[in-house]
Amino acid sequence: MIHSTTAAPIPALRIARRIVAAYGGTYFLTNLKLNLLVYWCQVAALRRTGAPLFADEVTVGECGPIVPHVWEAYEHFGLRTVRERDEWQEEPLNDDAEAIVAHVVGEYAPLTVVDLLTLSSADDGVWSRAHARGSGDIGIDDILISADMRRAVPTHTLAHCVADVTREYANALRLLERS
Repeated sequence: MIHSTTAAPIPALRIARRIVAAYGGTYFLTNLKLNLLVYWCQVAALRRTGAPLFADEVTVGECGPIVPHVWEAYEHFGLRTVRERDEWQEEPLNDDAEAIVAHVVGEYAPLTVVDLLTLSSADDGVWSRAHARGSGDIGIDDILISADMRRAVPTHTLAHCVADVTREYANALRLLERS
């Protein structure tokens, strides 16, 4: 199936750099979390426009979908927070891409990497299906027919539980901070 869009696809690495530049100071972004966010940007673009946001390949990583160019660019960070001085200067994307990135980051970045992995590797999702059939590649058509296209951000996640506890027991947590 050929997917067309009025805008030329943006390199996935540029999307990743924009996420780091715009949101790296707000969220704890590891290489894995960044790759998962880039994947969900692709899904969001397909939902919104029917066209991919980027043309780079998505592959079956060890734990979830990754974009090899993005993974390699940030591999040296390991489990540490991804930060690069030049990325803080990254130019904004086009308006549609910025809206997609903002939406995905707003919905998915507050989740822990464990929450994102659970979401991204669900049994009916594209990663699990490709992994089960022994395929290393995840194509646009695979994403379009996967449950990921209909999947909502779950409300019962570790991140939501921590937020609930913080909100419900704010005074108790403040006392614990000082003890």
